[in-house]
Amino acid sequence: MKTLTTLSLIALSTAAVLAHDHIEIGIDPSAPERLGLHGPAYQIALLVPVGEPFSNYAPNFPGGYYANELTFSAEANVLEPSDGANPVIEILSITGPSGAVFSFWEVSQTSPTWSRPTGWTPGIPTTIPTIVGGNNHIHGRAFTTNVTGNFTISYRAVDANNIFQPSAPATLTIQALPTPPLQIQAQAGSVVLTFKSRLNLNYDIQSSTTLAPGSWSTLDGLIPIEGDGSDVQIQDPMASRPRVFYRLIEYR
Repeated sequence: MKTLTTLSLIALSTAAVLAHDHIEIGIDPSAPERLGLHGPAYQIALLVPVGEPFSNYAPNFPGGYYANELTFSAEANVLEPSDGANPVIEILSITGPSGAVFSFWEVSQTSPTWSRPTGWTPGIPTTIPTIVGGNNHIHGRAFTTNVTGNFTISYRAVDANNIFQPSAPATLTIQALPTPPLQIQAQAGSVVLTFKSRLNLNYDIQSSTTLAPGSWSTLDGLIPIEGDGSDVQIQDPMASRPRVFYRLIEYR
C-alpha cells in the first residue's frame, strides 16, 4: 500500500538575536558645543510572525510586524562623551508608503510605546530617552512597520539638561522587506525546496508535521545558509511522513 504524503508550505521570515546596530550620541567633532550622532543610515526590517522569537533582548515582543532592533547609546566608543548631558532622540518626521504606520517599542513591552502614520510631522515632539535608570546602552528596543516598503525617519539628539546644543538632523532609512517566496516540488521521493537568497542575510529551512508551536526543526545536516543573491535549492527525503509543512527563516 502506498502512503500518500501531503506537502504543505508556509513561507515565513524572522529576525534573530544579533539583528541590532547602535546609534551613538556624543560630542559633534565639527562643533563641540553641540551633540553629535554616529551610526547606520540604513536598516532592514523583517517580518516576525505572531508568537515567533525575535531577539533575546526582546523576549516579550509579540510579533506580527516587520521589525528591526536598534540601540541608542551614550557610551564613548566613537564620539567623545558629552559629559553632563541627558540626550534624548527627537523624531522630526516619518515618511513611507501611504497609509502605513511606524512604531517604536520600548524594551520588554508587548505593545508599541508610540505609533505614527507616514507623513506625520510633530506638533508636539516625539522623543526616545537614551539614558534610562542610569543605563546608557539599552538593548531590546525595536522599530516596526505594518507593511513593506521604504521608511525615512528624520531625527536629532537633544540635551534635556541644556548643556549642549541639539545635533544636526540625521536620516535613517528602514526598508521593510517582503518574505522571499519558497517554492516546493515533489521529485523522486524527495521534496525540492527553492528560494532566492538575499545578500548579507542568513537562512534556515524548517519542517513540521503538525504546525504546533515548538514543533519546527531545522532540516538535518543544514547549517545556516549564507545569502549571496543566488537561487538556493535544498532536497529533503519524504520518508514516511503523511504530512509535512516547510517554512523559510530569514535573519541577520
